[in-house]
Amino acid sequence: MNFSFSTPHKGACLVKLWASGRYGFSLPKKVEITGPDGVTVTFVHRSRKVGIKSELTNRTLVRIAIAQYLAAAGGEPALPEVEIDDGATPFAGTLTQIRPVAPPPPPPRVRPSRVMPRAAVKEAA
Repeated sequence: MNFSFSTPHKGACLVKLWASGRYGFSLPKKVEITGPDGVTVTFVHRSRKVGIKSELTNRTLVRIAIAQYLAAAGGEPALPEVEIDDGATPFAGTLTQIRPVAPPPPPPRVRPSRVMPRAAVKEAA
């Protein structure tokens, strides 16, 4: 999933969510945020807390990662990967989802009907 967001002091930033497993439900999940200067910071979510609390959604993880990115005070973190803090307050701004341009669907397949099946082809003798 790709997103973009804009802030007054950082400008337009691009966010990519990388989730493993079928349909993106498996852990670990990785959020890459690329600023307008081209610097990419990676946030990782690995923890699976046992208890009553439900698992965070992908969009919530993206919002928490953006909040941590903006809280870094303009400097990039010292580590190549930063762990996402589950208890942090999510980003409250507007997220715009970037959808890839999909090719047009293929033409429908035409199959013979059950009511009027295709006639057998007679060969000339």
